[in-house]
Amino acid sequence: MAARRTLSLNSRYYMVAVIADVITVAAALALAVVIRFGRFSAFPFTEYLGTASFFMLGYYVGSVMENLYSVRTTLNRPMLLYRTLRMALIVTGAFMLMIFIFKEIRPVFIDSRIVIVFNMFFWLVLTLSSKLMILPNLFRYLYGGKRSTRSNLLVAGNPARNRNITSLLRNSSIYASDHRVIQWPETLPVDADELADAVLNKMDERKCSGAVILFDERHDFNSIAESCIKLNASGIPFVIYGPRIVKLGYFDPWFSLSDYGALTFLRKRKRSLQISMRRFSDIILSALGLILLSPVFLATALAVKLTSRGNVLFKQERVGKQLKPFGFLKFRSMKNGNANAEAHRKYFKDYADGKTAMGNGETFKLKQSSRVTLIGRIIRKTSIDELPQLVNVLKGEMAMVGPRPCIKYELEHYSGWQRRRFNIKPGLTGIWQVYGRSRLPFDEAQFLDFLYTIDSSHSLDFKLIMKTIPVVLFGKGGL
Repeated sequence: MAARRTLSLNSRYYMVAVIADVITVAAALALAVVIRFGRFSAFPFTEYLGTASFFMLGYYVGSVMENLYSVRTTLNRPMLLYRTLRMALIVTGAFMLMIFIFKEIRPVFIDSRIVIVFNMFFWLVLTLSSKLMILPNLFRYLYGGKRSTRSNLLVAGNPARNRNITSLLRNSSIYASDHRVIQWPETLPVDADELADAVLNKMDERKCSGAVILFDERHDFNSIAESCIKLNASGIPFVIYGPRIVKLGYFDPWFSLSDYGALTFLRKRKRSLQISMRRFSDIILSALGLILLSPVFLATALAVKLTSRGNVLFKQERVGKQLKPFGFLKFRSMKNGNANAEAHRKYFKDYADGKTAMGNGETFKLKQSSRVTLIGRIIRKTSIDELPQLVNVLKGEMAMVGPRPCIKYELEHYSGWQRRRFNIKPGLTGIWQVYGRSRLPFDEAQFLDFLYTIDSSHSLDFKLIMKTIPVVLFGKGGL
C-alpha cells in the first residue's frame, strides 16, 4: 500500500473533525438558546451568527494548538477529555471577557451569560460524544473489516517496548480499522545508514506504508537524526520513539509514554506553492507586527537612548540560509553596544563541547551583567530586544519561524545533520526558543532546530508563534 494511505487517514480525520466541530458549535448554541428562552428566535439571527462564528474560530484555533484534529487523539482518551475541557473553558472565558470589555460590540453577539454557560456545557457533551463514540464508530464502519483497503504499519526495534507500542495502536479503533500493525521486535543497529536500510527493507518485505521506529539508550542524537534524514528522504510517514526524546520537552503527547517520547513525521514534501504561501504569511505577519507594536518600538527606543550612550539598534553579522550573511538587528542592551566577541566565542565553544546550558543551579551563559544596562536587562528578559528582527523578516533575510541565526565563528561547531539548519531561513522564533531556550545542552538544542528542517508546516508555525507569546511575557529562559 502506498505511503499516501497513512497520510490519507490523518487528512480524512482532520476534515471530518473540523466539520463535526462546526455542527456541534451551531447545535450547542441553538440548544442553549432554546433551553433558556423556550424559542430559537429569542435573539436576532445576527447575534446568533456572530456568537457561533466566534466559538467556531476559537475552537478551531484551540484545536490546532492542542492537536485535537489529529487522529492520534484516539490513542489517549484521558488527555482528549482534559484538553477539550481546558479549551472550552479558555474560549468561553475569552468570549465573556470580550463582551465585558467591549460593550459596543454587544449587538453582534449574544450577551446572556446563562446562554453562554449552557452553550459550553452542551458543546462539551456533543463534541466529546462525537470524538469518543461517533467518529471512531464511523471510521470503523467505513474502513473496518475491509482487509483489501487496510495498510500495514511496521513497529520496529526495542523488543522491551515493542509490545507496549503495538498494544497502544491496536487499542485505537480508528488505527485498528485502517492499519494492520506488524511487529518486528529486533534490536536495531546503532549506525544510522544500517538502521534506515534495515527498516526500509523490512517495510518493503511486509508491504508496509508507514513505520514506528523504537530507539533505545544506545542511539544518540547523531544516530537518531541521521536515521530520520534517510527515512524522510524515502517519502514514508513514520514515528520515532526514544528515551532521549522525552527529555527534550518537545514530543508528541498523544503517542508518547511517560518515559518514552515520540515524534511524528507525517508531512508531505514542500511544494513551491507552500513555500510561496509561507513567504506571503511572513510578509503579512511582520508588517502587522511592526504596525501594532510601533508603540513598544517607540517606548523602547526612547528608553534605550535616554538611559545610555550609543545607537538605539545593535547590528551584528549573522549567517542565514545557504550560509549567506546578513545584518541581524536588535535593540541595544549593552552600554557600548558591542558584545565581547572573544568571551562569547569561548562560551559557545564550551557549550558546543557538551557543557550543559544549566549548571549548579545557575544559567550557564556569558556573564556580562556589569555591561548590560538597566533597560537592557528588562528588554532581554522579555525578549523585546529581539523585535527589530521583524524588519529582517520583512526583508526576507529571516522567517517568522525557523532556527536561530548563528554568528560566523560558531559555524565551525556545526557538522553533519546540524548543518541542515542552513537549508532554510533562520527564524524569529522556533521549536528551540519555545521548548528549549537556554536550558538544553548543545546537541539537544540543535536536534530541536533540526526537527523543524524536516517537519515544518503552517499549523506548526502557527502553534509556535502563539506559544512564543507566553514565553516572552514570562521571560522563560531568556538570554
